[in-house]
Amino acid sequence: MNPARRMSRASVAVLLAFSLASGCKKTDRTRWVDPTTLRPGPVRHASLTDGQMGRLRELQRTFAEVDPSSLDKWVEDFERDHDPEREIRIYEGMAEAFRSYCNGRNLSSRAKADVYQVVLLRSGAPDAEVLPRLKLSELSLSDAKDVLRLYKEPAAPITVAPSSATP
Repeated sequence: MNPARRMSRASVAVLLAFSLASGCKKTDRTRWVDPTTLRPGPVRHASLTDGQMGRLRELQRTFAEVDPSSLDKWVEDFERDHDPEREIRIYEGMAEAFRSYCNGRNLSSRAKADVYQVVLLRSGAPDAEVLPRLKLSELSLSDAKDVLRLYKEPAAPITVAPSSATP
């Protein structure tokens, strides 16, 4: 997922896998960074498939209360991704956990934002790294652990490349 996309969805740090070039040798490391220090990458895909568009519409509806971005903004952000299909699948895993927890509960908007924060961070990091970084406003730590149990996918950190302006 485009780092700016996740950045626009949360005011918390996100886990990023940096691929830094050292001469011709590539090194990978994973670390937490302030998402406000990231800039969106270029649009890499002129359009998404009809199937992907339908799935994005569903995701946008699912998260509308916690992310008021328009469908056009969702599409633009996914068009910036190196692999939109992979990122859509990640968001579908987030949506499944989000709906599973929220459906049937009378949650406030702030509690739903907490649920979103949990699944967003969990999408990029294992449970043990997520829990200490949560900034919950209404959910308890026990509630957050319940949400974590609903997220079934492996952690998939965001991959960020240095900008061409970076020395």
